[in-house]
Amino acid sequence: MEPTTPAVLFCRLETDVKIKKRDEEQPTACSEASGKYRALRAPPGTASGTKLPAVIEHFALDQLVTMIKKRKVNHPTKESVVELKPEEELEPATTICQVAPETPDIDICQVNKENQQESAEINQENQQERTEVNKENQQENAETNEEVIDEEIAEESGTNTCQPEISKISEEQVGDNNNQAYQHLLATKYPKPRSYVQVLEPIGEDSYGVIYNGWHRKEQKEVAVTIMKDVEKQKEVLNELQVLETISGHGNIIGYYGAYFQPASVKMPEYEGLWISMERYSGTSVKQLFNSNISHSLKEGWIAYTCKEVLKGLCHLDKHKVIHHDLRPNNIMITSDAEVKISDVSYATIGESSHSTAGALPYMAPEVLVNTNYKVIEYTSKADVWSLGISALEMAEGYYPFSRFPSNARIKRIMHGPAPVLLWDSWSDNFHDFIKKCLQKNPDWRPSAEQLLSHPFVRNIWNERGVKSNIKWHLQREMKH
Repeated sequence: MEPTTPAVLFCRLETDVKIKKRDEEQPTACSEASGKYRALRAPPGTASGTKLPAVIEHFALDQLVTMIKKRKVNHPTKESVVELKPEEELEPATTICQVAPETPDIDICQVNKENQQESAEINQENQQERTEVNKENQQENAETNEEVIDEEIAEESGTNTCQPEISKISEEQVGDNNNQAYQHLLATKYPKPRSYVQVLEPIGEDSYGVIYNGWHRKEQKEVAVTIMKDVEKQKEVLNELQVLETISGHGNIIGYYGAYFQPASVKMPEYEGLWISMERYSGTSVKQLFNSNISHSLKEGWIAYTCKEVLKGLCHLDKHKVIHHDLRPNNIMITSDAEVKISDVSYATIGESSHSTAGALPYMAPEVLVNTNYKVIEYTSKADVWSLGISALEMAEGYYPFSRFPSNARIKRIMHGPAPVLLWDSWSDNFHDFIKKCLQKNPDWRPSAEQLLSHPFVRNIWNERGVKSNIKWHLQREMKH
């Protein structure tokens, strides 16, 4: 049996006092530690509950109090207590209880709470750091983008050669998104063509798309259907479609039978796009009509009849507050039945006045040409009356006024020179006066289309029915050849 020395008893007594105090204050958290230390309360072989000698007990207590006062007592911890080795391994000089470095009492529950708080604080700090880093990265990216834009705007010598490709790709992506949105807009605005129009064989092609022969189910007549696939072309004709919807239904305006939209289809890709169904007719333009003559001019009766029908169409446009802007012999059609129709309203505007400079320059009125010099002057539909007067001169003489002059000189003569007149004396006085009225340079003195309908040149056409029959016969003969 190991000898019981005062040092050993003192160490055991000290441990027992601290463990008892710990168990009273924290019986739950420290129960495990207490169980380990209870084995040290008595030497091996001593029965439980055996009291130590009084002298040793008093000696140990006095020593304990003295050491506490001198703050030399170390609080027992798991690290400060050395577990007993088996008896056969213990040597006589072995010290069972060693003095550990001074450490405070460890509250396990409190430590867990503190660890959780520290973890939460660390996580919060990490999150704040991540947020700040993200903000810094975003600012750096924004600054980088601004630098890239500045580099693109710079001169070629200082431009990064790779940067235009990046910008181009970005614009194409934006363009694709815009095109998709535009296609969706057309799909909601215009119905599918299946229930309205049946497409037959192709009959031609123009800058807008392929033209098909079609059958309009509701109107029960043949129509010409143009299928436009190009999105940019579709955007160009939106204004024209709006004008056609406004003015359609008049005998002297080219017939319009609706627009439709066919979405993308795997089975019929050639039919996808915007469908525009127009009146189909056999005939020619006034320009082709007088160019086909040897004299490159028309008879006065034919000119009077054509001008009368055009004035009827212009009156209809005035009624709906539409200005054509591009009235000329190429856009005045004559069918095989000698019906005169105004076509191509792609430059037309809706409203009582306009400052547009669209159209063909030789047929522009002086008030329109003023706007080509960076001035903005509003004008009315009387500008179309001027265009009709120039067209009538061309029908009579085979060419428009000042055609031999360059564009700049022609503009100066129209704006600052005298108004054009008929050069041949063989024309009637009514025709001369009609041209004079149409080509009044001051639009306030120029009559409207409705006023010109009462002019003798178009009101008193000699044998008007015979003139129409003669035109019809001529066109049918030309079509056979």
